[in-house]
Amino acid sequence: MTDDRRSAGAPTLEDVARAAGVSRATVSRVINGVRNVDPAIQEVVRQAVSVTGYAPNRAARSLVTRRADAVALVVSGAGVEAEAGVGTGAGAGAGAGRARG
Repeated sequence: MTDDRRSAGAPTLEDVARAAGVSRATVSRVINGVRNVDPAIQEVVRQAVSVTGYAPNRAARSLVTRRADAVALVVSGAGVEAEAGVGTGAGAGAGAGRARG
């Protein structure tokens, strides 16, 4: 893959590093909040992030951290309630109304 194709896609850490005039490792430290980077360099990197439009790749980050930072919701019997009448007003309240009428 050539640099031309890569620069046409989403900006990478390398693109930010090139724009800031620092190493890829320095950009990574600033983005991840490591505190041992000079404040002036942090500002240069933040400006380069803004100019390039860099956003961390969540899939790549989850591979490194082994965390997806996602929450799953499992619903058992989804779609069955409507067919059985559960939750549609056909419960005890509706039955009591029929008994009166």
